[in-house]
Amino acid sequence: YSTFLQRAFDQAFQEVSLQGLPVRLCLDRAGLVGGDGAVHHGFCDISILRVLPKAAITAAADEPSMLAALEFMRTYDTGLSACRWPRDNCSNALARFGDCPPFELGKARALFEHKKPDAAVLAYGTMVINALEAVESVAPEVRASLYDARFAKPVDAALIRSLLERRIPIVTVEDHGPHGGFGAAVVEAAAEMGLDAGLITRLALP
Repeated sequence: YSTFLQRAFDQAFQEVSLQGLPVRLCLDRAGLVGGDGAVHHGFCDISILRVLPKAAITAAADEPSMLAALEFMRTYDTGLSACRWPRDNCSNALARFGDCPPFELGKARALFEHKKPDAAVLAYGTMVINALEAVESVAPEVRASLYDARFAKPVDAALIRSLLERRIPIVTVEDHGPHGGFGAAVVEAAAEMGLDAGLITRLALP
């Protein structure tokens, strides 16, 4: 379970990451878990793993993307890799966008892209489904581009640069705490590139 990753941190750090071993972690019960109770909410796994050198941290939006993420992890031999998913049924809302493309390290998947968007939504994991509903509910009054971020480490720096250099506000969406999570990684990437991180709004678990 995502929430119990804390118990394996020493192993992930000392025995895996520092040794550069290609260990794959599959994290179930990420985010909110409903009837399982508060101690089972997985809201800090991203922040735990982001500190580890050479780690690749992914999230699945639906079943096809889970399979694609696992296939990416199978071939990622640089170090530790992880994929997270919630306790939930799989949505087929993304089926209309065609076949799920392979995961590429640090690359997001564009679902909606406008030439001159009012905002860009970068959603992580199954929050892509929620973000899709939100984006469609405000269209066409608000033209929002939508991306399945796919990676919390490394984030898609080229996409972030392209958006912020054009002064396009970014909204990040995740089912993780705000500290050290996906949105924090986007803000850090913007700051490292000398871009205006003030254009980034983070939506996360309180």
